[in-house]
Amino acid sequence: MAANVAAGIVQNLLWSWFSVQRYRKLQETWAAWPGLIIAWIVLAMSLELFDFSPWGRMVDAHSLWHLGTVGPTIWWYSFLVKDAQEDISSQRLKA
Repeated sequence: MAANVAAGIVQNLLWSWFSVQRYRKLQETWAAWPGLIIAWIVLAMSLELFDFSPWGRMVDAHSLWHLGTVGPTIWWYSFLVKDAQEDISSQRLKA
């Protein structure tokens, strides 16, 4: 568990650094999305780390964690598409 948490922290720091660097370079709002997505995931992760008893014997912290990861997944895919489009357009400009 400690190794997973350490790897997750390193990954979050690297993506946050990437997000800041990319935003500074492009000055586009979408370039900051990875940092915002990381913040969302960290908040959702708090549900997993600070577990609680199920509400109404149906909804527990783990189920809410899964619900909390749906939005960032869609948002992340949108970022990947925009980032790829930016790379393609910048390569066309260089050629």
